[in-house]
Amino acid sequence: MKAEILAKIIALNNQPSVLDSVNEFNDLVNEFYHLQNEEERQFEIEKMDRIAAGEKPENIERPVYPHLEEFKAVTTVFKERKKVELTQIKDQENANYKQKKVYIAALTDLIQNEENIGKALTRFKEIQDGWKEVGAVPREKRQALQNEFSQLIDTFRYNIGIFKEIKDHDLNRNLTLKKELIEKLKGLLSLDKIKEIETQLHSLQDEWNSLGGTHQEEWEKIKDEYWATVNAVYEKIRKFYDERKAEQGKNLELKKQLIEKAKEINTRELTDHKHWQKASDQLLELQEDWKKAGYGPRDENEQIWQEFRGVCNEFFAKKKLFYGERNDQFSDVKAKKEALIKEAEEIKNSTDWKAGTQKILNLQKRWKDIGSAGPKFENQLWKKFREPIDFFFNAKDSHFKEQDNANLENLARKKAVIEKIKAYEAAGDTQKIIADLKAFSEEFAGIGNVPFDSKDAIYKDYKTALDDKYASLKIDKEEKEKVLFQAKIDSIMTSTNKDRLIDQETSSIRQKIDALNKEVLKYENNLSFFSNADEKNPLFKSVNDNIRRNKEEIESLKLRLKLIRQAAK
Repeated sequence: MKAEILAKIIALNNQPSVLDSVNEFNDLVNEFYHLQNEEERQFEIEKMDRIAAGEKPENIERPVYPHLEEFKAVTTVFKERKKVELTQIKDQENANYKQKKVYIAALTDLIQNEENIGKALTRFKEIQDGWKEVGAVPREKRQALQNEFSQLIDTFRYNIGIFKEIKDHDLNRNLTLKKELIEKLKGLLSLDKIKEIETQLHSLQDEWNSLGGTHQEEWEKIKDEYWATVNAVYEKIRKFYDERKAEQGKNLELKKQLIEKAKEINTRELTDHKHWQKASDQLLELQEDWKKAGYGPRDENEQIWQEFRGVCNEFFAKKKLFYGERNDQFSDVKAKKEALIKEAEEIKNSTDWKAGTQKILNLQKRWKDIGSAGPKFENQLWKKFREPIDFFFNAKDSHFKEQDNANLENLARKKAVIEKIKAYEAAGDTQKIIADLKAFSEEFAGIGNVPFDSKDAIYKDYKTALDDKYASLKIDKEEKEKVLFQAKIDSIMTSTNKDRLIDQETSSIRQKIDALNKEVLKYENNLSFFSNADEKNPLFKSVNDNIRRNKEEIESLKLRLKLIRQAAK
């Protein structure tokens, strides 16, 4: 396939001119690089497989890709020929433009200074013939130049009254020819190929200029129709090139975005095979998007392609270096993980469950931090590492399951205490009731542990039953709140999560104190508005009452903090 592409490019190089084959050349180049990239990708895959199989990277030689060097040579020849031909065309168009400006100057001088009609006609014919023989000029100057020359011709013909000497049938004939030519110009508006439109437009304009005059009464009408049609054709041409320029600009921006995405991929810190593979897939996807994007402006298309290709080449060079270094690292990682396996074997028979668990967790973290030992060894090592760990945790689970069975009796005893609390009649002497409830709390706390999965539920049932009894006490509000809070502390101290519950309760009280202090500060600031007010003023009295109540609440909360600290000791 690559040989066929090469033969086609050589055939293009053998043509007299390469400019008409640029699109075909670009398609062939893209097709060749697609095949080349696929060969290189396949080599990288093969290399990785061989390395994974144990082969050293330095023993793997990069293949000699068939036709690559010859391809680069013939594409360089084509590009150089294209560059030379474009330069020649541009130089010739500039020279033609200068020559046509000379004819315009000569025609202007003829119109302004020649009084002899015979000489004027002869010179006019020479200028016309010379103008026709001059080739194309730069596209951006073509319309203005042609318009200037055509208008001078019109002026010449009418200024010197040339049409007085033309016979009537010639005038009619010229009118017919001009109308036919205008129709041909209108026909250009329905064509799609811009090159064909440009070629025919220039030919028809030259033909218009070569036609003689027509009747004066017809001239203004047909001239206006001619110029309106010509301008419409030029507008179609201009619109085409503007749209193509805009489209090429969009393509250029899209390709710049693809380059930025490729650069972003190239700047990533890729430290393992997974991330390198993901980045490689993303870069190959960008290469596919590049192929789908259209051409950019001619002057920038090759430059931006080289930039994109350079970024891709840099990425794959770093990837090659990474996999070379990674294989050296795998041996070191393998040795470290074998040492961790030995440490796990030493722990597996331990019955110090807490210390053993922490050691294994540390081993697992170290195992993860070390990194992979490579696809050849990682799974084998992990299996050996898991065996002593599973052995330890299975033994631990069995131990605590037996312990939970032993705690079932404690669970039954705590349920019995809860039932006694529920059945207790909280009536009569308040102090005796409080003493009885504390006795229940002490009895509950004195019972040992219960099964782990039951401890939260049994504590919740106990606290609910006790809270219900304390809430039913018939004492004043302040005393009741104090008793309930003390009961809450007693309940917390019997919980297996007492440290966490103490922290939660302390934090909640401190937040309330902070909020009340802010309220007091706000009220005290408001008092400044009552500097001259009577103390009997309702608003003034209300603010002072709020400050007093908040400060009393703050002192009450501080007392609760003190009770919690005393209980915690």
